Amino acid sequence: MAGVDALVLPKPDSAEWILEMANAVRTRTRKKSFAGMHPVPCPDRNAGRFAKARGHCVGASKDGRDGTGPEDFSAAVGGAPEFDLLLTPNLSVLFAARAAGLLPLGFIGSIGEFSDTHKVREAAVHARRLGFSGALAIHPAQVAIFNEAFSPNAQELEWPRRVVAAENNAATRGLSAFSLNGKMVDPPVVWRAHEILALASNY
Repeated sequence: MAGVDALVLPKPDSAEWILEMANAVRTRTRKKSFAGMHPVPCPDRNAGRFAKARGHCVGASKDGRDGTGPEDFSAAVGGAPEFDLLLTPNLSVLFAARAAGLLPLGFIGSIGEFSDTHKVREAAVHARRLGFSGALAIHPAQVAIFNEAFSPNAQELEWPRRVVAAENNAATRGLSAFSLNGKMVDPPVVWRAHEILALASNY
């Protein structure tokens, strides 16, 4: 299956099932027929099992991604796919995915509103600020918007470049924390700067 980069696993029933699929993908990858493919688990619509579904992250490939379905979750709890309802489940995906070493996918809002490009762009930009790495597109019109929203622009790259330069200078003086433009910079801040630069190199 040349050219296939990911395998989406919609509404998985259990972490065990994802493990089984992930192992099958790894086996195929070793045989070169699924080279570079990663499973992408998305929780099912059963809200009662949503917290348990966070264990799905453990079963996925370390190069995998994780996300949630806003329409499915909203329908499961009898609500509308709006910001207040979707914030908590999306953040739980974000935290669980990061803890498992996966890339979190998603944004806070309905995936069905693909024609309102302004709203889609706003939701994607906000999701990136929360810590999401990307989102699954359901329409070609979303692809360019997501690529732009989840990749840092030239202006945004100025800050991490200054941080890394200052870090190198501080390291020569044996410092792990230093001041830059009147603000403290320590290892977590430096880590975030490196992550932004790494993200830019992927686009």
